[in-house]
Amino acid sequence: MKKLLAIGTLSLISSLALANKPLVVQYGEPEPMAEQQAQNDYVQTSSPLNNISLNAGYVGGMIDKDDFKLRLKGFELGGTYSLNEKFGIFAKYEQQKDDLKLKEFSAGAVYNFYERNNVYITGSAGLGYSWVDGKDDGDKVELEYLTLPIGLELGYKFTPSVAVYGGLGYKWMYNQDSEVCFGGVCYDAGNLSELDVNGTTYRAGFRYTF
Repeated sequence: MKKLLAIGTLSLISSLALANKPLVVQYGEPEPMAEQQAQNDYVQTSSPLNNISLNAGYVGGMIDKDDFKLRLKGFELGGTYSLNEKFGIFAKYEQQKDDLKLKEFSAGAVYNFYERNNVYITGSAGLGYSWVDGKDDGDKVELEYLTLPIGLELGYKFTPSVAVYGGLGYKWMYNQDSEVCFGGVCYDAGNLSELDVNGTTYRAGFRYTF
């Protein structure tokens, strides 16, 4: 009986000792806060819209050649993708008219010369193609041009996303095809260097950066 009591007492003491022993729990090492924040920032900045800006505004041009003068005016729609802090690429559509109507697509490179205190200055050079046509008393002319536009843009950023801009430039236009119709009879003259023109361009509008 005493032996049985001793065995029971020892068993009870062992059970109590195991019950009071804390369980060993293995926890995973928490991710450092800085590393986690960096991952979050990467997710936020990896949007395909980053570095893209869109612009819309007024555009005009002055073409003078001998006794031939045009004062074109209309609108432009464009987009720019920044490759880094200095360089980018652009694409633009513009539509203008005077006695003649002009439609043009162009694309090229952009260089950021200056950016400080919300003010920026960029330069651009590109290659474009334009279609020019006009009608008068049943007669009409249709012209196509390869264009070389260059320009400077001065802008002010109200916020990191919204800016207003103005610009001056110059454009060379090389005739690629020409057709003239008189009294219902049309003549295809092909490309004529006599129809090459050039002139000053100017623009103003708003730019939005994503």
